[in-house]
Amino acid sequence: MRTRTPAALAIVAALALAACGSDDNSTDTAASPATTEAMADDEMTDTTDAMSDDEMSDDEMSDDEMSDDEMSDDEMSDGMSDDEMAAAEGDIVVVATGRDDLTTLVAALEAAGLVGALSGDGPFTVFAPNNAAFEDYLGEMGMTVEDALADTTFLSTLLQGHVVEAADDSSMVAGMVGNPFVSLAGTELPVSVDGETITIGGAEIVEADIFATNGVIHVIDTVLAP
Repeated sequence: MRTRTPAALAIVAALALAACGSDDNSTDTAASPATTEAMADDEMTDTTDAMSDDEMSDDEMSDDEMSDDEMSDDEMSDGMSDDEMAAAEGDIVVVATGRDDLTTLVAALEAAGLVGALSGDGPFTVFAPNNAAFEDYLGEMGMTVEDALADTTFLSTLLQGHVVEAADDSSMVAGMVGNPFVSLAGTELPVSVDGETITIGGAEIVEADIFATNGVIHVIDTVLAP
């Protein structure tokens, strides 16, 4: 998964003051017109320079603040457009529950006590192993579905390894080549792309961009073992 955090930049402008003084060893005398004019020109130049520096700093600060605002908006959207969110029929759990190929995943979420978390605001990206993927994995582990559902500690760690704290559609996932996602379990999920095939953590995405109100589901063909 990818973790996404904004930072604000502060720019402080320093003002330079020019001081003019008379010679301490000489008696008080009136400054000559030429000296007075030179002093006035110097002070005006220093003041103008200081004002220019301040104005430039203000402009730079405005640009930085605008960039921060734009970044915040992007991160708030987390890759999902308004149309995609409007098309969603419910949260992650509701959407997964409505699919025949994710029944084992939903049962595992319920057994592990993760339904409430994935029904929250999110956003989440869930790389969801289909039923066949779970069957293959549990067979390799010498476990039945019932065995897995009874081991809640095992299930919780396993399932959190399939969730990323962001809502990234397939185009954004494909753009993460060379920059692995980090799952909620702390595991790295590297991305590779071969033509139209996207692989995450060694599992192929067989159906992408199933949108929910709090994120997106990508169905994968292999369980992401910790």
